[in-house]
Amino acid sequence: MNGVTCTPDPNLLESMRSVGYSLNTAVADIVDNSIAARAQRVSIRYFDYGENPYIAIIDDGDGMDERETINAMKLAGSSPSRERKANDLGRFGLGLKTASLSQARSLLLCSVKDGRQTTLRWDLDHVAAVRDWELEALDERQTDLALPAKVRELMPSTHGTCVLWQNLDRLETMAGDSLRDMDQAMSELSDYLGLVFHRFTYPYPDDGTPKIELTVNGMPVPKRDPFLTENLATQPQRLQRIPGTEATLCGYTLPYQNKLTTEDRRLLGLTSEKGHTLFDTQGFYVYRAHRLITWGSWYRLLPRKDGTKLSRVRVDIPNSMDAEWTLDIKKSQATPPKAIRDAMKRYVSKLATPSRKTQKWRGRKTSEQPEARIWDVISDREGTFRYEINRDNPYIRNFIAALSDKQRRDFAEMMKILAVAFPYDDMQSRLSGDQASEEPDLADEEIRGMARDMWLFCSQCKGQSPEDFVDSFKDKEPFSLCKNGEDVLLEVTYDQR
Repeated sequence: MNGVTCTPDPNLLESMRSVGYSLNTAVADIVDNSIAARAQRVSIRYFDYGENPYIAIIDDGDGMDERETINAMKLAGSSPSRERKANDLGRFGLGLKTASLSQARSLLLCSVKDGRQTTLRWDLDHVAAVRDWELEALDERQTDLALPAKVRELMPSTHGTCVLWQNLDRLETMAGDSLRDMDQAMSELSDYLGLVFHRFTYPYPDDGTPKIELTVNGMPVPKRDPFLTENLATQPQRLQRIPGTEATLCGYTLPYQNKLTTEDRRLLGLTSEKGHTLFDTQGFYVYRAHRLITWGSWYRLLPRKDGTKLSRVRVDIPNSMDAEWTLDIKKSQATPPKAIRDAMKRYVSKLATPSRKTQKWRGRKTSEQPEARIWDVISDREGTFRYEINRDNPYIRNFIAALSDKQRRDFAEMMKILAVAFPYDDMQSRLSGDQASEEPDLADEEIRGMARDMWLFCSQCKGQSPEDFVDSFKDKEPFSLCKNGEDVLLEVTYDQR
């Protein structure tokens, strides 16, 4: 049987532009190549006032000779099935081309190895004009003319690579064509890269990965740590290897949101915007060779809810498991196979408990007895609940006992109004946006008068001893909300003996 060679039309390059990259995922794909080339510094530059629009990614990695540079510009220049080095973040051999051309009509690749420079360019307008798969080869003079001045200053002399995007038609359509629009887009890019490559810019002690310097227009990408590993209040779980694989799971429960410092929130990248709250960022964080692939999802193994918003699970997979995880071209999505999903499901079913406990227990010394709190939670039928003033609380109970009949009726009406007017919706809105509430803490002077009045009533009208009085109130609100509540209760009983 005779075969027929079916050569793709050069228009394929135009079709490849719609793979689905965003600016963030496209740049991250180029940074992957820099890391695979053992770069220590990766600089991302974009145009300033008076310059033609461009984006450049320059690294000091191994660099490529002419043969390697040509192969890098080929479509599928490497097979996804070949064995890769452990630190190789590539996959299909398409990333450089598809990522770059998704944002720009011109892709220039300039690489230096052993002091020798090779420059090639895919220009979609040139390909359309010649109707052929023709790469442009630039000599040193042409390269100097093609590179913006600020990019030339960063070019390595002995080894390294520059990827230059020009004619940014897709990016201008999505992000806008003004420099202000570009500044905003690049600020969001810096945040994205800070998270995706956080185990390269600030490696964990056990990662064993060399630290890289990653900058955008000379500014380091922000430090990120979605697990707050350096916070002593974070509750890490035991590392677990998934049987039969090299993949591992490690769960973390973050501190209660009121305990998060400004630095903690910065490390987590928290804002009030959708997608950047504790609720939105709970779930699995899947890393491929320490590079973050996907996050903020439980893969339908656990419902996303407020009770688990402090839970995160770090999933580490080697690049040898790409096929099982059906990693996509953009390296922004990965789907676990069934055997691994089953192990993940067993793991997260146990992890949710610490998150709920952390939110329920916030370090207050109030007793767990029903009468301890001033506000009582009433669980109604059909899963609803409401708050009411707790009449069994010792302070409230004795306060009511000291009132006249009319005052008791008036106070009862007031308690009903307070319960009905409780701001549930506003509270839910603020907490879902991770807005921290002020921790209840009464000063000594604020409760001293309450304690004195209550001691007079309990000792004179009820004949209560000092010891019984202190024991009755020390772990009940409002006195338990004061750091020195027990000492204040002891003082007032001693003063009036």
